[in-house]
Amino acid sequence: MPDRYARVMRPDAAIFAFMPAWTATLGAMRRHHVQLRSCCRRCGALTREELETLICLHGEPASLIDRQRRCHMVGCDGAAYYLAARRYDGSWYRLLANDALRSGLDKCPPAHGASGLVAPMNRH
Repeated sequence: MPDRYARVMRPDAAIFAFMPAWTATLGAMRRHHVQLRSCCRRCGALTREELETLICLHGEPASLIDRQRRCHMVGCDGAAYYLAARRYDGSWYRLLANDALRSGLDKCPPAHGASGLVAPMNRH
């Protein structure tokens, strides 16, 4: 194998998780009318997120991938990650590409809405 290929095909090269292009930035999410939620790792609370508010806070070029925030539930000090979908009845994508942030999600309580019932979600 020529040396120029050996530099490109390193065994320690980073492998990135697949994220749809419409989740890349807040501006892209606005253009594609993406639905946003957040889910707390500690209590499992599923919360709607307002895209316009996030754009005002962080700007259109900002990304929610691998970003977390504090849980909105009173009395919970957990960290919530973001989920995105093209429509409410579509597939919800966890906006977590970092393996360290994805680890342990199977041990989290099931996501639930205000009714306390487990939310039907198909997450990637």
